[in-house]
Amino acid sequence: MGSRRGDLPPGPPTVPVLGNAHIFPTKQAHVQFTQWAKVYGDIYSLMVGDQVMVILSNPRLVQELLDHRTATTSDRPPVHILDVIAHGLVVPMMRYGELWKDFRRVLREILSREACARHLPIQRAEATQLMYDLLKQPENFFTDIRRYSSSTILSAVFGLRCPRYSDSYISRFFTVQRDLSFIVGPGAIPPVDIFPVLKYVPERWASWKTMAKNIKKVHRKLWYDLLDVIEKRVVEGRRQGCLMEDIWDNQEQFNFNREKMAYIGSNMLEAGSDTTSMFLQSFIAFITAHPEVQRRAQAEIDDVIGPSRSPSFEDWDSLPYLQAIVKEVHRLRPITPSLIPHRTTADERLDQYMIPKGSTVFVNVWGINYDPAAFDEPEKFDPDRFLRSEFGTRDGADDTGRRHDLVFGCGRRFCPGMEFATNSLRINTMNLLWAFNFGLAKDDAGKPIPIDLNDMTDGLLLTQNPYKCVVEPRSQRHADIIRTNYAAARGLFAQFEQELTPDEKKYVEEW
Repeated sequence: MGSRRGDLPPGPPTVPVLGNAHIFPTKQAHVQFTQWAKVYGDIYSLMVGDQVMVILSNPRLVQELLDHRTATTSDRPPVHILDVIAHGLVVPMMRYGELWKDFRRVLREILSREACARHLPIQRAEATQLMYDLLKQPENFFTDIRRYSSSTILSAVFGLRCPRYSDSYISRFFTVQRDLSFIVGPGAIPPVDIFPVLKYVPERWASWKTMAKNIKKVHRKLWYDLLDVIEKRVVEGRRQGCLMEDIWDNQEQFNFNREKMAYIGSNMLEAGSDTTSMFLQSFIAFITAHPEVQRRAQAEIDDVIGPSRSPSFEDWDSLPYLQAIVKEVHRLRPITPSLIPHRTTADERLDQYMIPKGSTVFVNVWGINYDPAAFDEPEKFDPDRFLRSEFGTRDGADDTGRRHDLVFGCGRRFCPGMEFATNSLRINTMNLLWAFNFGLAKDDAGKPIPIDLNDMTDGLLLTQNPYKCVVEPRSQRHADIIRTNYAAARGLFAQFEQELTPDEKKYVEEW
């Protein structure tokens, strides 16, 4: 108990019973994982009780174990807290088995490239409102981005939208998502999955149990409220053509009861909103802190698009420098810096080491992206690196197994919503640079307030904490086009606004 077998990958020294549990990072785990990789190599192990944890910090090893041996590496480690809160119905963390296959099959079908193409109009329209919101209330850019990303996926999945952030499904969602991300993050609760006896500690001595109970109540209320909207709309014959209506029509074929329908809707909203907004918040932080990059990207956009129209999805392939910026932000700020861990269901050998059945495998994306053997000055924001080489790596670097979409997962656990998310990132990064100048805010004395790019959230997902910046339209012509596009989008929005509250309807009229 707690000791490391001789054929396991090396790792930090262990102590009896605990192994490495006493030094397992409870905050910013990816940073510690990367520090250990410098000492113990691209593959090392931690012992937590009798559980083996393997950390991979090399894309070749990730490809060989998780992409090529999916039959034995597609499981997830047990997460007791999610069983308590969501009855285990969170697809990204769901155990590998028939239930996961059922959910995955449905998600792949309704989030295919062809299916996502149906939702490009609402994605573009919502991106138009984001520009309009920034034009009218630039100081609220942080929450405006959250509204955009969540309203877009809410429209596609549930056929309804939120024209404002406050007092909406979106504000409720982000409250739930923030608390859920925290409680499943490393160190938020005692290691009950490693030491099951901790599950039986009375609630008065285990505050995490009270927290989980409260999250569950709010969590389920939100998802069932949204499902009620779908049921009422279908019964009344007011279909929108959204994804949840398709699931409702085929619930018997999918073998879905009411609970499964509620949670598959929640999974799509959780996966498609938080991650998109987090990327865009980091994107703005980097281009604001690096005005020379911003100006160069705007010059490229002006050459391709010009000031007489806003960007379209078709413009993306003609903007190589903007593509490089997006890749560099993904490299420096991977949304899931350690991915969601895998679990092996059989013994595997990787290089000279044994990976025993039941091992938890972390992909240290942060360490891979900041590897000085692969990247020149890995801490530096340098989009040009992706113009010099396909993966931004230095001359002579070994790119075996390296890919741009690692942040979306590995093997059979690859995110089925990548197409939808990619479309959102493309239209918004083009729009933001076409429409606005982003500058540093100033204090009362008129001095610029620098953005601390290292001030990041903690938990499973990683992004910038709220910061201030100045958002201004690039010209009056740009502002006029933004207003015209928003007015034109109102017709499309109307079909998704049947269920707005009276207060929301009043807000739309005034806005």
